Amino acid sequence: MPKQHYWNFLHVPYVTQWTAEAVDQPKIVRIIGRGGEGIGYEDENPVTDRRHEALWVRSGLGQGRGRPDFARLNSLRQKRAMRYSLCQVCGESVLDSQADERTLHLMGAAVPIAEGETTTAPPLHPTCAIESIDTCPHLRRGFAAALVQYTPLWGVAGVVYDPVTLAPLPTPGKRPDDLAHVHIGDKRIRWTLANFTVVSLHGITPVSLDELHAMAEDDARHEVTSGQRQRVGAT
Repeated sequence: MPKQHYWNFLHVPYVTQWTAEAVDQPKIVRIIGRGGEGIGYEDENPVTDRRHEALWVRSGLGQGRGRPDFARLNSLRQKRAMRYSLCQVCGESVLDSQADERTLHLMGAAVPIAEGETTTAPPLHPTCAIESIDTCPHLRRGFAAALVQYTPLWGVAGVVYDPVTLAPLPTPGKRPDDLAHVHIGDKRIRWTLANFTVVSLHGITPVSLDELHAMAEDDARHEVTSGQRQRVGAT
């Protein structure tokens, strides 16, 4: 199990950014690559700086060092959680402890999660979802949860740059730090500085708070049963 971190008696989610992980961002330049023209770094590393044709922000790895910024996600851990179906709170696989291969997703929303909706939020365990609802002010104001059958890669979330001026373009959100969702087939993706992986959600089954609690209890019973079987097998 990944090491769990705490701050002022609060459990810090796996994907949360820590102050020690902030790194200086290189200057954005215009480049011409195999996929055509777009933005890049002068010292770009094609292995770590580019994925799905988009240029990616550089992010440090210093989990547990400094102070947690609960409003921000670490880009590297978010990508890893999306790719390997890791819980955004505890960092463990959400598929290892259950026979049901659907993944649980949670959003701060006043309306149910819609079929085909896109998200940058990795999945969670039911217990971790309840913990998030109890501790996150945003989720306490309203949330939507759902079991999801299929979460294919959709694109990236980031800042799109103007192909002529190389200036960041306004994002469609209400806040200055809102990010644009850009599909992997969109020609703008080579002009996007990506922060996070975006997936789309399909095969939606809404989940109520009571159902979340029941799912958490089932997981707890499964863990106890599995532990008992392992002890019996070891004798």
